[in-house]
Amino acid sequence: MISLFIDTSMMNVSISIVKDDKILSIIQEEIPNEHSKYATNYVKKVIDEAGIDANDVDNILVVNGPGSFTGVRVGVTVAKMIGWALKKDIIPLSSLELLATTEIDATNHIGVIDARRGYVFAGIYDSSLNRIMEDKYMPLADLEVYLSDGKLISYDKLDGVTEPVIDIAKIVEKHINDKPINAHALKPNYLKLTEAEEKKKESK
Repeated sequence: MISLFIDTSMMNVSISIVKDDKILSIIQEEIPNEHSKYATNYVKKVIDEAGIDANDVDNILVVNGPGSFTGVRVGVTVAKMIGWALKKDIIPLSSLELLATTEIDATNHIGVIDARRGYVFAGIYDSSLNRIMEDKYMPLADLEVYLSDGKLISYDKLDGVTEPVIDIAKIVEKHINDKPINAHALKPNYLKLTEAEEKKKESK
């Protein structure tokens, strides 16, 4: 099984080809605000570096949120475009679960993304990526109850966080047999309204 993995949900873009739980090629770069400029070229590059044809890809696993609204949209759009063009199934993944693939000495792996104003996107998983708490948009302070046997994992500079070392092969292995969705059914999972939607709601 050959999978194309796409994550543009945060500043650190990760795009990879994974075959039978092994990474054949990978690009991981920090490109804030330039996801749309590089994502498609990076997909072509990892396919070429893996020594395969695009049609050899069996499915696409894409992180569809939460995270940067623009970044999430880019990854979803690229996955939909490739999935539709090549008639490949798509499996959506959580950015918070991806953060939780980081190896840490704790029972709870708490993936966190700063949502500003004291709020975060947070999801809690154990070391085998079993979900302990559904991904949520919530006050950062509400996570304190989980910190006695858990650690925060985030790219953001929050207090007491562990910087992620994501394990793409691990999350692909866990979800490779998930029920896929059609490219047209793939949608971003923002977990909250966009700023434009919030302003529109407040104006009513």
